[in-house]
Amino acid sequence: MPTAQKLDFVGASETAITVEFIPQSSSPIQYELEWKEYPESWEEHAKQMVITTATSSHKGKVRGTAADLNPGTTYCVRLRGIYTQEANKLLKPGPELIIDTEQVSCTPKSSCMLM
Repeated sequence: MPTAQKLDFVGASETAITVEFIPQSSSPIQYELEWKEYPESWEEHAKQMVITTATSSHKGKVRGTAADLNPGTTYCVRLRGIYTQEANKLLKPGPELIIDTEQVSCTPKSSCMLM
């Protein structure tokens, strides 16, 4: 069974992680971005979102964002391809990225400080 592409890290905030990948010419039309808190199991705790290559292109790359995450938490993120022509057959997951979301800042921002 083919394996989905490797993800590249784009950025993380307190509640979101953004990744991207380069689709191959023989790639599926849709992908599933999956994430879970580390070290939870994929089978019981994975969350997903569907990404289409037609709507998420950024300079030849496809981007996806895992949102509504907990601040200061470690997450595993991976990609799966979906062959829609073959009854939604899923590819084997690609390599995992392990990424931390940002901590909630306790320091006032300079734009909010009175001098």
